[in-house]
Amino acid sequence: MGKFKINDLSPVVIIAELACEHGGKMDAAKRLIKAAKEAGADIAKLQVHVIKEEMVPDTIKFWAGSMDEVLDKVNIGTAREHKELKKYCEEIGIMYLCTPFCREAADILEEVGVDAYKTGSGELTNIPMQRHIAKKGKPMIVSTGMSTLEDIAETVKALNEEGASFALTHCISEYPADYGDLNLGMINVLKEKFGVVVGYSDHTNEIYSAIAAVAKGAKIIEKHLTIRDLHGPDNNVSLDPEQFKQMVEAIRKVEQSLGSIKQIHDQEKEVSGWAHHSVVVKADIPAGTKITDKMLTVKRPGWGVPAKFLPDFIGKVAKKDLKVNELIKLKDVE
Repeated sequence: MGKFKINDLSPVVIIAELACEHGGKMDAAKRLIKAAKEAGADIAKLQVHVIKEEMVPDTIKFWAGSMDEVLDKVNIGTAREHKELKKYCEEIGIMYLCTPFCREAADILEEVGVDAYKTGSGELTNIPMQRHIAKKGKPMIVSTGMSTLEDIAETVKALNEEGASFALTHCISEYPADYGDLNLGMINVLKEKFGVVVGYSDHTNEIYSAIAAVAKGAKIIEKHLTIRDLHGPDNNVSLDPEQFKQMVEAIRKVEQSLGSIKQIHDQEKEVSGWAHHSVVVKADIPAGTKITDKMLTVKRPGWGVPAKFLPDFIGKVAKKDLKVNELIKLKDVE
């Protein structure tokens, strides 16, 4: 996907979902993209709406008006504008990504020259649209909120039939999402059931669930980012740049910790000398004495004969006088 190759061994790819927080203003969109870059995101993701093709007018009502009217106020909707934003992303060193909400919007993004597509949860079951995008031959990230496993399976079947290269993102389409509904165990369920890379699209208003998702195996994290003074429509489920940076730093630390190799590390070797235990003389033992278990114990440090070998000394004879708290050696007995 662009410069990113995402698999079980690759670093987590972090997407800053900028949505329509820019309010339809190009300068605000560039502020958000720059903030995403500075916060450590790998990808800055926007949205593009072709409203007349996306929904029936004046039917979906929000407190601020009908959805089509609201979107019209905050939409950046032309190929020319998105080419400019993509170019800006390239200039500052962050990947551009964008979510289309209808086939016509996907065609705009193809004109822009995108490296990949990200579809929202509302479009999961829009299989005609999923097939339309898959036919473009670009990698896809497909969100799975508001769906059942059967719904996901139908879409996966369609994408496989089109020969698509795609990842799924587990998602709960609540704003903000309730912790009891997150079910992060679904990350592994989706991975095992469908055999694809799985990520997590997070709609909580904090950093913890995204970090937990990485620990559960998510290889893509999508998280809303805003700049508070923009007062965008997703402000209540978005992180500010400092919070986003904290999340990125935490994810990078957590992913370093997810290995499955058990070994004694170099720094542990420094500790083991004083932390482990050796076989130690419990009371003075004159030379020629037959050693019993009451004459020995185990104590720190671990520089002597390891504690597990204490039984090997029982019944042996001391070759020299042994003093209390002396670390006994194998050459001291016969």
